[in-house]
Amino acid sequence: MLCLELIDAGLILTQQRGEGVTVLSEAPGVAVLEDAATVTGEPAMQRIRVKPLQAQTNYWRALSTESLTRPSRLVRTTADVAFAQASELLEPHKSDSEGVLLAIPAGYSREQLGLLLGVINETGVSVAGVVDAALAACSLESAPARALHLDLELHQALLTVLDYAGTKGGGDHGGLKRNRYEIAPRRGMMALHQTWMQMIAENFVRNTRFDPLHDASSEQRLLNMLPTWLAELAGNEKLTLSMQFGDRPLEVEVERSQFIAAAEPHYAELLRLVQDARVAGLPIELRVSQRVASLPGLTDRLSTLRDCVLKVLPRGAAALGALMHRATIERTPDALALVYQLPLERAEGNTASTAHEATPPQLRPTHVLYQGRAWRISDRPLAVGWSPAADRSLVLPSAAPGLSRSHCTLVRRNGSVVVEDRSTYGSFVNEERVVGETVLTVGDRLRLGSPGVTLDMIQLVQDDGAPQD
Repeated sequence: MLCLELIDAGLILTQQRGEGVTVLSEAPGVAVLEDAATVTGEPAMQRIRVKPLQAQTNYWRALSTESLTRPSRLVRTTADVAFAQASELLEPHKSDSEGVLLAIPAGYSREQLGLLLGVINETGVSVAGVVDAALAACSLESAPARALHLDLELHQALLTVLDYAGTKGGGDHGGLKRNRYEIAPRRGMMALHQTWMQMIAENFVRNTRFDPLHDASSEQRLLNMLPTWLAELAGNEKLTLSMQFGDRPLEVEVERSQFIAAAEPHYAELLRLVQDARVAGLPIELRVSQRVASLPGLTDRLSTLRDCVLKVLPRGAAALGALMHRATIERTPDALALVYQLPLERAEGNTASTAHEATPPQLRPTHVLYQGRAWRISDRPLAVGWSPAADRSLVLPSAAPGLSRSHCTLVRRNGSVVVEDRSTYGSFVNEERVVGETVLTVGDRLRLGSPGVTLDMIQLVQDDGAPQD
C-alpha cells in the first residue's frame, strides 16, 4: 500500500510492505510549465527564479478546473499541473500498488476534495482512503486530552487542534479527532525563504557591493544554496556564505542570530497561532513537523511558551500514521470519506472505567448555540429535531432538508457531553458522521442532516472563569 502526504512544501510518498515502511520520494509542490514538458518537484525548484512567468507554486492548494493565467501547450488548469506531478510520483509504483492512501492538510473544500480524488485516480493508482494529515501525523503515539499540530506549507502555516474523545464501552479505545484548524497566510516556507534571501543579499551588498537578487541566475543560485546553509545553522552560530560573481568568489559572514531576527515577524505569528488555540489552565502539547523543527531558533521560541510540551515528529509522520491506521482509513471506492478521527489510546495509559472518559472541564461544553440562542446541556437529555417528543427540546425548522422529527439528543454523562444520533439522515461532528454516539468538546460544530443545520458547542463561564454548572 502506498501513502502520499500532500503537504506542498514537501510531498512524501511512502510504501508499506509487511511491517516495514519505506520513503520512496519527496518533492516540493512546484512546477515549471515549459512547452515541451511540465517540470515538477526539485528540478522545477532549481529554475523557478530563472523562469518566474512559467512557475507554479500553489496548484495543490488552489486546485481547480479554471484556466491558468499563463497556460502551457500541455496544461491549462491547476488540476492539470497536480496531475502531472502526481503521475510522476506514482507512475513507477503503479504495477505493484494496492492503491494509495492520501494524507491531506485541512482547508480543502468539498469540491476540491472531489477533484483531488479524480486527479489521483486518473494516474491509474486508485485512492484507497483519505485522512486528515495532522491527525495522521499525531496518531503515531497515544493521545493527550488536546494536542496542537503545527506545520508549514509553501504559502501558509497550518495549526490543527486535535482532541481526545472517549468511546462507548469501557473496553474500547478512545480516539483522537480533529476539532478545528487555523491558517496563517503568507507565513509558509516560500515567504521565510524570501525573507532570508533578502537578509543575505543585504549582507553581500554591504560587504562586497554584489547584489545576488539583481540578476535572475544569481537569485536562483542563492535559493538553491539556502537549504544547505539553513541545515548548517543547526550546529553553528556563524556561517561563511560563498557565492561566485563572474570569476570572483565572494564571501560574507552571517550569524545565526541574524536569521532568527529576520524571521521574527513570521515566528511571532506562529506563536500567536499556538497561543490562541490553548485553553486556559491546560498545558500545551505541541507536535511539530520536521520542517518546523529545522527552522533556526523557532523551536526555542515555541519552548518558551508557558506549560508547553514540544515534540518533533519524524519525517513523513502523516504518511506513517496513515499506514499505521490503514484498517480504519481504507474504504471502498463508493464509500470514500475524509477521516477526521482515529482510534487511539489515551496518553499515560488511561483506560475508561465508565461509559466515557471524562472530558477535562476546560473542554466540556456547557451549552449548545443555535441562531444566537444558547441551550444548557445537563444530565437531563436535550432532544433536538423539528418535533421532538421530550420534556427538554431544541426545536428546529421543519422545512430544513435532512432533519428528522427527533434527530439527536445532547446529554452530560460521566463527566462528558455526548451526542446520540437518532436520525435517518445523519449527524456530523466536524464533518465526521456520528455512529451511535460520540463525545463533544468546546468548539465542535454539530451538523444535522445535509445540508441541514449547524449547532456550535460552547462553554459559558462564571465571573471567576469557572465553567457554569
